[in-house]
Amino acid sequence: MQIVFIGDSITEGLGVIRSKTNYANLLQAQLKAQVAQPVHIVNFGSSAMQVSESRERHEQRILEMQPDIVVFAHGITEAIPRVQKKHLKWMPKRWRRPGWMDPRPYYSTRTFRRVMEKVESGARWRAKVALIQMFGGKPWMSLEEFRMHTTEFVQNVLNHNRNTYIILLATSDIEDKYFPGASESIRMYRQVFHEICNDPQSANRVLVCDAAQNLHKWNDYLEDRFHPNGLGHDKIARALLNTILGHSLGGRMAKKEVSL
Repeated sequence: MQIVFIGDSITEGLGVIRSKTNYANLLQAQLKAQVAQPVHIVNFGSSAMQVSESRERHEQRILEMQPDIVVFAHGITEAIPRVQKKHLKWMPKRWRRPGWMDPRPYYSTRTFRRVMEKVESGARWRAKVALIQMFGGKPWMSLEEFRMHTTEFVQNVLNHNRNTYIILLATSDIEDKYFPGASESIRMYRQVFHEICNDPQSANRVLVCDAAQNLHKWNDYLEDRFHPNGLGHDKIARALLNTILGHSLGGRMAKKEVSL
């Protein structure tokens, strides 16, 4: 069984990369204990990656690979309201890079460095919130563009190989305190998943896995209340596993359901 993942920093595993406990790796280990066939994982997740970039870099390769399952985990990076570039000119130069006004997800274990990181993180996310409150925020990708890219990608995969299934994955929620307006915006973008899943053209080969509903707010998240911690990644992996087992996508399955 081959499973391909596309997504952003959550899929890549920001905060858990060193321990190799992102949900893609955890799912591989869980599946190996449940299915009779070998399990091969390819993770194309990358920090700040949007669906348009994933398509440009990886779509053709994914079509050629003809995987059994594609896990599509976009819809957060695209949806978060951001400070518009024209309002960033007075900010420190490195804060102008994509995502650099968001709070830090974790801090150094060294006392002095940790204090400095917390001071800067607090300053930059507060400045971001103030700018959004004054001038409004704008997502990096419009809802219409996200719907277009997601729909086209899904149909291209389905049409290229009739044996490939697609799981549209909602990985996590987000804290409006640090990302004003983001939770409602993400909810709207996630609705696209259900539209595609219910479309007759999906031919019953597109599934929605709302793993976010299984994560505790905010015990299962890092300090930015955006990226899941190790426990959060484990819950996402288990939600994916139950989706795969529940729809018999992995051949011979285990006899019991995995508890979340």
